[in-house]
Formats: sequence, C-alpha cells, structure tokens
Amino acid sequence: MMPVEPKLNPLTLLAAKRRALSLPVYDLTVSNPDVAGFAWPREILAAALGGPGCERHQPDPFGNIEARTAIAAYYTQHGAAASPKHICLSASTSEAYTWWLRLLCESGDNVLVPEPAYPLISILAEISRVKIIPYRCEFKEGLWCVDPASLKPDAKTRAILAISPANPTGHTLSVADLKALRDAQKKAAPSCVLIVDEVFLDYPAAAFAAPSSVLAHKNLDPLIILSGLSKVTLTPQLKVGWSVLTGSSEWLQMILPQLEHHTDAFLSVNAPAQVALPFLLKEAPAYRAAVRARLDANEATLRAALVRLAGCELLPRQAGWSVVMRLPAGVDELSFALQALEEGACVHPGHYYDFASENCIVLSLLADPKDFGAGLDALIRALPRC
Repeated sequence: MMPVEPKLNPLTLLAAKRRALSLPVYDLTVSNPDVAGFAWPREILAAALGGPGCERHQPDPFGNIEARTAIAAYYTQHGAAASPKHICLSASTSEAYTWWLRLLCESGDNVLVPEPAYPLISILAEISRVKIIPYRCEFKEGLWCVDPASLKPDAKTRAILAISPANPTGHTLSVADLKALRDAQKKAAPSCVLIVDEVFLDYPAAAFAAPSSVLAHKNLDPLIILSGLSKVTLTPQLKVGWSVLTGSSEWLQMILPQLEHHTDAFLSVNAPAQVALPFLLKEAPAYRAAVRARLDANEATLRAALVRLAGCELLPRQAGWSVVMRLPAGVDELSFALQALEEGACVHPGHYYDFASENCIVLSLLADPKDFGAGLDALIRALPRC
C-alpha cells in the first residue's frame, strides 16, 4: 500500500485559522451526539458500565449472549426477527465492514458501493485491498432511488453494500430499490452477500413513515445488517457495533465458523460495554426522541430560512441526521462553502460525498439550535457574495 501523506483541505485550514483568531465557527457538520448536547449523564453510564460481569474476562467470539439477545429484541421492535446465534459484536461498524471485506473477498474481487455516500467505505475497502465498483443513487421525482442501470456486478462481485437510511441523503431503500439490489445479487458471484448499514434506522423525518429494517424483507439472503451503539444509543465512545446474519442454512453453516475463527483472533469488544448494552438499548428511546425533535426543529428552521436563500432548494430527507441543499445554478459548491466559513458557518460541499451532478452542500441537523440559526445567518450573508 502506498504511504498516505496527510493533506488538510482548504475548509479545514480556514476553520483552524478562524479558531486561532477566536472568530466564531458554527459547525453545521457536527456528527457526535455528545458534542451536540446529547451525552448520557455520567453517573448513569458509570452504573451501566459497572454492572455484574464487567470485572471478568469471559471471551465469546460473537460477544456475550445477554448483549446479543438484547440486540435481537431491538430488531423485534422494528418488525424483524433476528437470532442471537446469528449476531456478532464488533468494536465498531467500521471494524465489521473490514471483517466482511476480508472474509468475503480475495485478491481481485470487488464489491458494489453506493454513491453519493459517506466516504468511509472507500477508505475501508482500500485498507482491505478490495476493489470497489460504484453504483448510483439518483434524485428522481422528489425522492432518492437506486439507479438499476448503474448496478454492474460481475463474476468477482462478492458483496453489494447499501446504506439505509443513507448518509447524507437520508434515502431509505424502497421495495423497488431492494428488487434492483436483489437482481444484481443474482448476477454476481455465487453467494454474493447483500450488506446493509442501518445505523440511522431510528431517525425518520417527521414527514415520512418510520422505515422498517431490511431484515424484515424476504428473499434477500444471504443478507448482513450492520449497526451499532454509536447511533442507536448515542454512545459512540463505547465502541460497539454488530452484524446480523440471515440466509440459507447451508450459507450460515459455511460462514459462521469462518466468522468465529476471525473474531476469536481479535475479541475486540470490551466487557463493560457488552455488560451495559442491554440497559442502554432499553433506555435509549427517550434519548433518540430528543434527537429526532432537534432534527425536525432545525429542519423547520432551515425551511423557513429558504426565503432568504434565493434559488436554493432543500431536497427531501426521509431519515438521518443530515440534509442536502441544492445551490442556485452557477454557484460553485466549494466556493460557497469557503465563503460561508468566512462568514462563520462550516458546511460540507457535495463532492465530499461523490454527488454526481447535484451542485449542493450538506448540513448536519444535529447542531445546537442557536448555533444552527447563527450558521444559517452566515449562509444567507455568504450567498450574494458567490
């Protein structure tokens, strides 16, 4: 692998400069819930992490059974059945991605990945030395959808990755999308696996029905669902993710021993976090409700501000923590993002997420409402200067 030379982008450099000069930077890219004011009380976390069993090392390659049973119950609440025997804990969703890329792929194999999307998957694929073949999700007739024509599996395609709800578009997979992915799966290598990342499942927008887990859909096997505590319980610092496997008995008999051999070599999930997991999942709905209220309120504030952002258009958000705003024709997204930062607001240009044609910016709706409002004022000041 070629050595990586760190290179700061112009937005990072400008933000650092403003902070060094004690100038305001309203972060409309914030993604950590604790930074945004949604940290669990310290005493509650301490009690949960210090529960019975935290003092002992009782290694299980798939994670302790109490934690896996609690995760299965979480999917029951989402209308899906999951067996604790087919759930495997990891130290993060990123670690789970890496495990699956290494387990499913050999040299020269590839996986299909969606665009636009958060760029983490491409980084993990590079680390795992797996080739990625992008497929497009397009904005069509008021909603995002998978472009079936862009799905081009071949005999070396070992997995098709999807994110539902997607980051940053909020796109949730429809029945038509799932059919397109399933059709592509049939044309790929034997036992090609559909892997769906559902970390934002619990954050539907107010205008849309809550999505069901892809796990509840039939005829998608073999299927792996990824998620974790980072979003489900708003505790990214505890570092617990998981994989839920479903498929034919033959596939499960083949893949589970391989997965166990791999995870037994790492045993990466710490005992206190596993002990705390059932309690956190039980208590998390109230915390998630507070986040959803923040997301919806900030989105309403942004919609009200559109009258002062001439030519801008807010694309529908089905779920998730971010929203995409299309810029007026002729306004360059990076130039706008830099000008917005000169005015005090930090946003992401769309090319960070590999948008194909949308001239857009991405805003996090998780920010403190006062900071969000101040950031919008900065965007309003910046637009006429671009």
